[in-house]
Amino acid sequence: PAHESNASVAAENISQEQETKLEFVHITKTGGSSIENAGTTIGINWGSCHYMKVEEVGCSSPDLPYEKLDYQSYALTSPWHTPPKLLKAYRNKVQYPYDGADLFTVVRNPYSRVLSEYYCPWNGFQPKFRRSLGHDMKDPHDPKVMNEWVKSMVGRLGKSLDEFNTRNHHKERVVRQAKGLNEDDMILAQKHYINQAEYVYDGDEKIVKHVLHYENLSKEVQALMEKYEIDATLPPKGQGIYSEENESRLSYKDLDPEAIQLINYFAKADFEEFGYQMVENKFQEDYSLEALA
Repeated sequence: PAHESNASVAAENISQEQETKLEFVHITKTGGSSIENAGTTIGINWGSCHYMKVEEVGCSSPDLPYEKLDYQSYALTSPWHTPPKLLKAYRNKVQYPYDGADLFTVVRNPYSRVLSEYYCPWNGFQPKFRRSLGHDMKDPHDPKVMNEWVKSMVGRLGKSLDEFNTRNHHKERVVRQAKGLNEDDMILAQKHYINQAEYVYDGDEKIVKHVLHYENLSKEVQALMEKYEIDATLPPKGQGIYSEENESRLSYKDLDPEAIQLINYFAKADFEEFGYQMVENKFQEDYSLEALA
C-alpha cells in the first residue's frame, strides 16, 4: 500500500540523517564555545576543536592539520569562524571539516549580538589581551562610549567587507590571502560581527541545514541532538564558557538612533533571513529579541 511505502521512505530518511555526520559552524558571539565544549564531553570535535587545543573549551585532541598564520586573513585566520563558502575556497580539502556532513549553526538578534561584541574580551572595546588600544580610561558602561564604538566598528567592518567583495566580485575568482596583504586584523580577519547570512548561504543556496537561535538555544540544541541521537547537552544559561555577568552592562536598549540605523543597514540580510524584528529609531517596551519566524 502507498502509505506503507511512504512510511518506509520516511524511516529510511530518518535513519540516514542519524548516520550523517553533524558539523558545527561557529558564528561569533552566539554561544558557540558552549556547543564546542558540549561536543568535547562526548568525544566530538566541533569548531575550533578540529584545529587546536583550547583548554577553556575542553579541546584536547585536534584532528585536522592547522598552523597558525603569522599574518591576518579573512579567509584563513581562525578557520572555525570563517564562513564555509570561503573556507572551502581557501583551505585544502584535508583542512575543511564540512564535506559530507549536515551543518548546524546558531544565529542571534543583530542588536544584542553587537553588544556582546562590544564586551568581547578578545576584540571588544576593552579587550583583555590588547591593552594598547588606550580605552582603559573610558567607562565601558557609558552609553555614549558604547555607541561611538559600535558605529566605528560597524562602519570599518562594512568598508573592509566591501573592499574584499569588490576584489572578489566574480564567484570563481579567489582573492589572494598572503603576508603583506593583511586585512583589518581586529575586525574583518577575526570575523567578529560578520553577517550571519554569510555563513548560512552561498549565493542563493542554503548550505547550513539547521539554523538554531541563541534566544532559545538550550531547547533547540536539545531537539537537534535528539534528532541525530547525540548525547550532548549545554550548560545552564549564564554558565557558558566565557560568560561574564555584570549589573552595569549596557544592553541593546542603550543603542542610539544612529547606531540602530547603521546596524539595520549593515545587518539587513540577517533581519530578513532569520526573522528578527528591525526597529526604526528606538525600542519599545514590548520589543522581543526572539525571531518572529
